[in-house]
Amino acid sequence: MDWTLVFWGCFLVGILFTALSWIIGNLLEGLVEGVTSGASLFHPMIWVGALTVFGTAGLILSKTTPLKGSFLSLSALGLAGVATFLLYLRGAKSIGNAESSADLIGRQGKVTTTIPAGGCGELLIWTGDKHTNQIAFSHYHHPIPQGASVIIRKVEESILWVTPIEPHPDKE
Repeated sequence: MDWTLVFWGCFLVGILFTALSWIIGNLLEGLVEGVTSGASLFHPMIWVGALTVFGTAGLILSKTTPLKGSFLSLSALGLAGVATFLLYLRGAKSIGNAESSADLIGRQGKVTTTIPAGGCGELLIWTGDKHTNQIAFSHYHHPIPQGASVIIRKVEESILWVTPIEPHPDKE
């Protein structure tokens, strides 16, 4: 069996899934969470990372070591296992411990996409040790410019309702 083709296949599929998850956002993550009840070991970041590392490790080991066949694939699998464990400890475990929506009320964030009056924009907030971008609406239906600092007032169905830290002249 030509393990190089298997390693290339795993590497390319891992890169493809990474690109797709970046393009379509949290759809893949939501599907997996629905099936696994949010178990962090089955987080897409974990299994796509493992697949990509398995392919990458196999390709590197096949070119830099005399390993062949089963020893080569088991070595790549071992490296992928170590990397998966580190991804789990660093990434998915902290995702599982992320703050709930109710914990976001009263927190500050920065507008990354202007929030028009009556429309939605995007907000950058820090949760734990990482940042996330969230959909945001103006609580008083006034425009909020990009770069403005805001406070989260309400959370409804993953949408944040915010007010600028400097109050709008019509309110307050």
